[in-house]
Amino acid sequence: MISFADTLHLDAAGENLWRGEVDPAYKGFGSQFGGWTAAALLKGVMVEPDTNGDPLSLSVLFLEAIGEGPYEISTRLLRSGARLQFWRSELSQRGKVCAHAQATFGIRRETTRFTDVSMPEAPSPDTPSLGEWAPPAGFGAQFQSRWTTPTPRSPDLDRTKPASSLVWQRDRAGRPLDTLMLAALADLAPPRVIWKREMISGSATVSMTTHFHATPDEMTAVGSRFVLSEVHCRRCEGGYFDHELRLWSPDGALLATSEQVAAFRD
Repeated sequence: MISFADTLHLDAAGENLWRGEVDPAYKGFGSQFGGWTAAALLKGVMVEPDTNGDPLSLSVLFLEAIGEGPYEISTRLLRSGARLQFWRSELSQRGKVCAHAQATFGIRRETTRFTDVSMPEAPSPDTPSLGEWAPPAGFGAQFQSRWTTPTPRSPDLDRTKPASSLVWQRDRAGRPLDTLMLAALADLAPPRVIWKREMISGSATVSMTTHFHATPDEMTAVGSRFVLSEVHCRRCEGGYFDHELRLWSPDGALLATSEQVAAFRD
């Protein structure tokens, strides 16, 4: 079985220029799934021969809809130091820049270690009573989601409570966890506004920043098992909302954190 990273195939098309084909399996509502887009932008940097270190952070602006067909990713090394690198990555299609990212890479070393947040208690993903629900778009079918809290479509959902969720998630094809899959899972959270309104006419991520904390050993230990996605909305107003997200390994390791701003239409 090929890895998720291998599904994002990029061919060299010039200096700091890469060419790929949009994967229709990750089609979203009117555009490509934002998690796929973020992963593609990050891979555009990871395949550069001058890249040094591991991904630490990725900030993405979603500018234009991405359709089917070919796309290009251009990259630029903004600064390289002894331990840190700063890259720009842009995805273009049909002459338009569709997504822009700033990526930070760093060389990790042995230092003081601690985590000041705790993994929330959640039943095992194998619990038979857990609900299963995914966004009704192509990308939703690529992941398995087992809800420990009521789904946005559950009759048990209390719309007076905070728009928070705890969901076990993994790649449906059984591909093992890697950094690019973490980038995709960071956007696999339904619009928080549907916790308050059952029907909306559309929603799209505008800006998303993801920080990668997982070590290679921690990702290997997860393998193809579920990870726990913890999401909390902070404010929804004026056609926009933001949320914060944490991804946890089943062993309690904090793998990644993310926050985003999204637009919606009632």
